[in-house]
Amino acid sequence: MKIILPVIFILIFSLSAHAEPAENFGLTGIEQNTIRNGELVYRKKEIKGTPWPEITVFGIIKATALESTAVFYAYHEHKEFLPDLLSSVPVRYISPTDLHIKFEMKVPWPLRNSRYITGNRFSTYGDGGYRIEWYNVTSSSSKDTNGAVTFLPYEQRTMFIYRTFIHPKSKLAGLFKKRMLKEVLISVRAIISRIESVKNNNKEKMPGYITAVNSSLNGEYIYKGIQGAGD
Repeated sequence: MKIILPVIFILIFSLSAHAEPAENFGLTGIEQNTIRNGELVYRKKEIKGTPWPEITVFGIIKATALESTAVFYAYHEHKEFLPDLLSSVPVRYISPTDLHIKFEMKVPWPLRNSRYITGNRFSTYGDGGYRIEWYNVTSSSSKDTNGAVTFLPYEQRTMFIYRTFIHPKSKLAGLFKKRMLKEVLISVRAIISRIESVKNNNKEKMPGYITAVNSSLNGEYIYKGIQGAGD
């Protein structure tokens, strides 16, 4: 995950006149129309003591929540579609649904490439939804990083919520605040594009992705030969 997602208050209401009662994501009517039109809505939350805010992005994916989750869950493929991500390698299991991933990301000069490991906890969420939350394990460039992606059924599509917070180590990080936000939005668009591309253009891959998700939830280790994989 390239850049990696405020407390979302949950109430029950209808997101549109054609929707069944759904969760209130704190979106205004204008924002709801924005995401229905295929655009993104984002929120910033300033965090005391760090130069970068927490970012939450909302969007719609033209796929089911299961399909969306399944494509994203292929961690080893993140480097194929997330800009500037050089590698994404599963390295350790804590449990079948808690996996450490080692990443390397290209970052702008004069900063060095970022090398980090995040733990990624996968679970079902709400009524037919899924969530992956990540937490910092080690990092060459940040004091802390955490976030989550949530995929929720919405009008035969998926409400996608991406939350990320990074506390960078570099004293120069404040100079890259606007760039960080831009890259978060680029990453979210890349994720949505990847999911929709698989659904529309590589349908033969989808059953394998879905099998991996279901196997993980059933207690199986989908990546073999790494530390903790059934040891």
